[in-house]
Amino acid sequence: MAENARRAAGVARVFAGQPERLAAAWRRVRFAEARKNGTPPHNQLDSVVEPFIREVGRSLEGKEGSPWSRTRAVLRLTPRRGTRALHEEFAALRRCLVDAVETLGGGDAERALVNRALDEAVDSAVTMMERMANPLAPKPRVPFAGLVVQFFERSEGAKEKKPAPSDGRVAVH
Repeated sequence: MAENARRAAGVARVFAGQPERLAAAWRRVRFAEARKNGTPPHNQLDSVVEPFIREVGRSLEGKEGSPWSRTRAVLRLTPRRGTRALHEEFAALRRCLVDAVETLGGGDAERALVNRALDEAVDSAVTMMERMANPLAPKPRVPFAGLVVQFFERSEGAKEKKPAPSDGRVAVH
């Protein structure tokens, strides 16, 4: 029993104290997945991963509430890629975090908490993306504590336009 508690505390300590290590593993997975397609990864969750992992760690330490509702970061949602890309990013994050729990000796309780936190985050992010397309759509059941921005990307074939010559004046709208 004491051994399980020690291992659970170790899992919480790594998640809360060293989220950059787990985020780096997620980025490596995302890079490897993107390499198969011959393109660099375009992560919507890039700035969210470390603060979210830290909050999952705090939940593992016993802090009440949803880690997603405590995560303060910028979530960039890209409608052009749709919810499928968002699901793929969260799936890679889930694999990394569950693997970390197992590697660090965590048990069923830690794995369940990580999965529950990720389920809330996925549902919330997908609902927010749907609300961007339809403001009358329902609000997320679990709110996100950070800032949500709609990220617009250029199409793959679009060439960058050179700015028109100017007379030095700047237009402010």
